[in-house]
Amino acid sequence: MSIKIDPAGAGNIAAAAAALREDIRIGGEPGVGPAGASNPVGGASFGEILERTAMAASAKEREAVGKAEALAQGRLDDLHGTMITMKEADISLKLVGSVRDKLLDAFHELWRINV
Repeated sequence: MSIKIDPAGAGNIAAAAAALREDIRIGGEPGVGPAGASNPVGGASFGEILERTAMAASAKEREAVGKAEALAQGRLDDLHGTMITMKEADISLKLVGSVRDKLLDAFHELWRINV
């Protein structure tokens, strides 16, 4: 299932969350295998979910910039919808940034482990 971004308004976050829950849901116990092996259960891998989430955040940002430009040029008069879209983009980008920061913290923590 892929995340679809449509300019409908506030329902985008709920739709994106539902799509992510569907991607994360796995029907049984996760398979155990060597590192780098594909997910044998059939669910999306962590990297795929991360990539889709980043792409959705980027698409939401482009949509917000487009609406803001259209509003500034007078081609759009929906200030409320534009502000909602801009806030959704802000939240999405903050989420991606937070995940990146957590991954870097985990990497640095692993780097400090003495073997």
